[in-house]
Amino acid sequence: MKKLQQISLAVLFLGLMFYSQTITAQHHEMKMGQNHECNGIAKQIPNLTEQQQTQIKNLRVEHMKKVQQLKNLIDVKKAELKVLQTADKPDLNAINKKIDEKASLKTELEKERAAFRQKVRSLLNDEQKVMFDAKMQKNKHHKMSEKGKHKMHKKEMEHHKMMH
Repeated sequence: MKKLQQISLAVLFLGLMFYSQTITAQHHEMKMGQNHECNGIAKQIPNLTEQQQTQIKNLRVEHMKKVQQLKNLIDVKKAELKVLQTADKPDLNAINKKIDEKASLKTELEKERAAFRQKVRSLLNDEQKVMFDAKMQKNKHHKMSEKGKHKMHKKEMEHHKMMH
C-alpha cells in the first residue's frame, strides 16, 4: 500500500512539474512573440540583418524544443530518485544508477546549449561575435548569481519552517 502511495505521489508530482513547465514555456513563447527581434540575444547583437534574425529565431525554436524535452526528462529522473531515496528499503545501486541517468541528461543539456551558441556564432561577423560572447558571459554570471539567491531564499524558508 505504501509503495502504491509513493508511486501515486511521484506521478502527481511529475504531472504538476510538467504542467508548470508547460505554462512557463508558453509564457516565455508569448514574451518572445511580443519581441519584434527574435530574442533577447538578438537585441544585444549590433547590425543583425533580417536573414540573421530569421536564422537565429529558427535555431532558437529548435533549441528550445530540445532543451524543454531534456529539462522534462531531468525532472522525471529527479522524481524517480526521490521515490527511490524515500523507499522503506532503499536500494543504493538503483539510487546511484538514477543519479547517473540524471547527470547524463544534464550533460546532454549542456552540450545542446553549447551547440546552439556555436550555431548562432557561425551566423555572425567578428563584431557581432564579440557582442554575442560578451552577452553570453554576462548571462552566465547573472544566472549563477540568481541561482545562489534562490538557494539562499530556499534555505531561509526551510529554516523558518523548522523554527515554527
